[in-house]
Amino acid sequence: MDPRNHSDDEVECPYYPELIPLHGPVTRQDLATVYEELRRQRGPVVPVEIAPGVAAWLVLSHQEVLEVIWNARLFSSDPRRWSAALHGMLPEGAPMLALLGPRLSLFQLDGKEHLRHRRAMTTALDQIDPRRLIRMVRHEADALVDTWAARESADLMAHFARPLVWRAFTYLIGVSESSISALDSLVETIVYDDLPGTARAEGELLSAMRRLVAERSVAPGPDLPSWLTQAARLTDEEIAHNLVALLLHGPASIINWIGNTMRSLFGHLGPIRAAATGNLVADMVEHALRAGAPVPNITGRWATADVTLAGCRIRAGDLVIPCVAAANTDPCLQDAPLSHTRAHLAWGTGAHGCPAKDTARLITETAIEVLLDRLPGVRPALPDAVLRRRPSLWCGAPAELPVVFSAATRSYTNQVSAPPSQLTVMDAPARVRRDAVGPESAPQRWSWWNSLGGW
Repeated sequence: MDPRNHSDDEVECPYYPELIPLHGPVTRQDLATVYEELRRQRGPVVPVEIAPGVAAWLVLSHQEVLEVIWNARLFSSDPRRWSAALHGMLPEGAPMLALLGPRLSLFQLDGKEHLRHRRAMTTALDQIDPRRLIRMVRHEADALVDTWAARESADLMAHFARPLVWRAFTYLIGVSESSISALDSLVETIVYDDLPGTARAEGELLSAMRRLVAERSVAPGPDLPSWLTQAARLTDEEIAHNLVALLLHGPASIINWIGNTMRSLFGHLGPIRAAATGNLVADMVEHALRAGAPVPNITGRWATADVTLAGCRIRAGDLVIPCVAAANTDPCLQDAPLSHTRAHLAWGTGAHGCPAKDTARLITETAIEVLLDRLPGVRPALPDAVLRRRPSLWCGAPAELPVVFSAATRSYTNQVSAPPSQLTVMDAPARVRRDAVGPESAPQRWSWWNSLGGW
């Protein structure tokens, strides 16, 4: 499909007509309702302001989102094409720039460079042993439940999903459990757009990943950075940027997916009184992706030329945001079954589809199985409509999910055969590196936006 010829009777929008604000108080509302109302009133492509002084086109329909995602020739993932940045029109310190700015990672490159980065990350992810991953997640999930199961209440986001996913990532990226809090705080500051200090947090996170890459270059372990440093054809700086991208996209999406799956289960089953079957869990995990995308919006595409999309004239260099949450609930898909369908776009699609979706799915399904096995009669403590929400375009789940349940009497933590120190999710690669690959760059700063033409 060619966005330049999307409709025979198109009515062209003026360049950036009245912008709909999508920041501040509006982001504290139920954004699914906001997207539905925008699509009904303004159509499939809407000019919005995602922060004061930062304009974008929000794409809300399934068909147009597919057009943007599939057509890399007309819609690039490379932020260095952003005309507002090239012309100095972006406000200094806008919170979302750490997510939307240029990065040497597979998420923000095109063509052969993107393919080189993607192959490296895919090869590293392929080293994960699914059975060992499930075993580790189950052990960590049981340990978390053991700490609060006797209280008969918990917040499944704060007390389970969030700490569980970050514990899983300590194994995946090979950092100590004591570093979880610091990494979580840095990612929170960058991803959730109501918090100040994103530039500082991005610089600290990148510096931490540079140090980790330097360590794994000389002492590899059973983790993704080691496989990237020892086996991938990437420079150390590129590996550090890809690890930052992984942390910015991975944990939040899985945390939200776990929360949304439990919300879906409550909506369909009410109080859950028995352990769910594997098929039910798999179906509800899939349904949760379609009903509420864990990451509602793709963090940026940029028009490479003047194009017309759904009657709106988009200029070269304009920021375009495909809203997968709205695409998944497009009325045109209403006849599709709610389960056993992969019509949703929660993982993206095409060349830039998520390379870690299988890992994310295993973590999510295992987490849900543990919850349903351990918490008899678990049910929500608050109506879904009143749950506190993250004021962010990049968060697709409530910030809280309080539940109540019957007290659990069994403890599972000590039933794993190996101690936690011996739990790994992959083997360590052989050391083949003798020194660092490529020069180290100075810490990242917002001078990005003054020299986007190069790194």
